[in-house]
Amino acid sequence: MSVAGRKFLTSINWPVVSSVLSKHTEITKSLGSFRKAYEEAERQLTVLKESDRPVDFAHYRSVLKNKEIVDKLEKLANAQKVTKVDLAEQLKTIAAFEAKAVASAELYVKETEANLVDLNETVKNIETARPITQLTVDDVVKAKPEVVQRTEEMVKKGQYTVEGYDE
Repeated sequence: MSVAGRKFLTSINWPVVSSVLSKHTEITKSLGSFRKAYEEAERQLTVLKESDRPVDFAHYRSVLKNKEIVDKLEKLANAQKVTKVDLAEQLKTIAAFEAKAVASAELYVKETEANLVDLNETVKNIETARPITQLTVDDVVKAKPEVVQRTEEMVKKGQYTVEGYDE
């Protein structure tokens, strides 16, 4: 990963991201697994960088009596070759994951914007609403026409009290 990529990933405030996306568990799980994979790769890279220490075979030849063992170990060590790994497949997987995460985030943004529009409309309705003391029966019937039907049914049945009204 590039230096800029590492800097970006370490600058993310993961607890804040998790709390903001808490209602979207799929996104949170994906980000969490990505974060864990990144941290594990960083840990392995650090271990590998620190483990590259040359062996002083001359020192062991001078200390040990059995020089053949040291010669065999030196041959084995020199036979080890660093192999390059093709990361194209992993990079494709990361790109696909990134595309999926971006798509999920964009969907979340759209949902949030729609919710904000609804909430703004509700706030506007609350602010422009008349006080309940100024409402008339006609206003209630206009807002909820089923009230008239319910009242007529109750009168036909001889019910003149509303359940739960006194509670």
